Amino acid sequence: MTSARTRTSESVQLWALLAGVALLVAGNGLQATLLGVRAGLEGMADETVGVVMSAHFAGFVAGSIYAPSLIQRVGHIRAFAALASIASAVALCFAIFVTPPAWIAFRGLHGACYAGLVIVAESWLNASASRERRGRVLALYMIVMYGSWTASQLFLTLAPADGFVLFCLVSVCLSLALVPITLTEAGIPGVVAATRLKLGRLYALSPLALVGAFVLGLTVSAFFGMAPTFAQSIGLEKDAIAIFVGAMLTGALILQWPLGWLSDRVDRRYVIVGTSAVAAATAALIAAYAGASPGRLIVLSCLLGGATMPAYSLCVAHLNDHIEEDELIAAASGLVLVYGIGSAVGPFAASVVMGGLGPDGLFAFIAVAMGAYAVYSGYRFTQRAAPAPEDKESYTAVPQTSHAALPLHRHGTGKAEGEPAPR
Repeated sequence: MTSARTRTSESVQLWALLAGVALLVAGNGLQATLLGVRAGLEGMADETVGVVMSAHFAGFVAGSIYAPSLIQRVGHIRAFAALASIASAVALCFAIFVTPPAWIAFRGLHGACYAGLVIVAESWLNASASRERRGRVLALYMIVMYGSWTASQLFLTLAPADGFVLFCLVSVCLSLALVPITLTEAGIPGVVAATRLKLGRLYALSPLALVGAFVLGLTVSAFFGMAPTFAQSIGLEKDAIAIFVGAMLTGALILQWPLGWLSDRVDRRYVIVGTSAVAAATAALIAAYAGASPGRLIVLSCLLGGATMPAYSLCVAHLNDHIEEDELIAAASGLVLVYGIGSAVGPFAASVVMGGLGPDGLFAFIAVAMGAYAVYSGYRFTQRAAPAPEDKESYTAVPQTSHAALPLHRHGTGKAEGEPAPR
């Protein structure tokens, strides 16, 4: 009876945490697309929009570095409450101060706060999961993330983008995320500070994974930062913009696990080369058929998401095939940082290309970046033999958000961060 009651309590805590995560992701996802659409209505230049969107990822990288020390100093609940309150207020400030300098500052501040919020939420998920449930918890977390991010795009259809209501909705989501997470009875999370491998060591372990993390950060952030601007420029209505962006996430959710299953059965590099080539070709088609029907663009967006977003987990899995078990957390933490750096560059770089080539320059940028990575991935075949089948680790879908969820990985330490790994 006690065991059943304990399992029920753990399940309630888990779903409360996931509900908080869903609200966080929904608020952040809606805000990103809403700002892109609103920037277009305000007549902001593509390059200005790019700086605004890149500011979020720059803030996120800074937050992921400095938030752990804040959390350790004041505690998880206080840090989460403070950061969520700031993020909620900032969401309203976007509608009050509609100027590029203000938006750049607000977007950077929001990114820093969001990084801290994600670290707290993922730390609590890690603390709430028993060792035998870690794999399932991580899978649920990924589904909730993609599902709520996709749903958030549909919120864009609920009110005009030039009004105040949608900004209020973002604020409501971020504020309500406080409720389930701060009231949870899950165990106190362990240490959240990350030990990252130096970039030189990461490159020596897996050049393909390190370069892939940067390129994927570059291209995925470019899409989510500048796709609303692209869609507006080619005449899509707000509802179609929401579906176009959401389709990218739907494709990732559909293809994440089939691609992982395939990569466990063949040389993982074949899957990485294939997905990169498909992503490059799909982006090129979107650039070539920018004036096509919304339905065709939505299908292509879905395929692009399925080919790009799961590739990060493929890179992590490829890295895992070449490292010792006790290096997993430090190595994957390094990849998260590299992905974040690429994300900070992507929107602005894409906006510069769009300024020169027009709206379809966004997808020309993505096509070139992913095409170059496909070529590089093919080159890596000549530099290293495939690992023996018995040395391969099973694929696990992992988030690109922070290091705090990495112990949930089935090949992680299986203990709280800071404890020695089993050998």
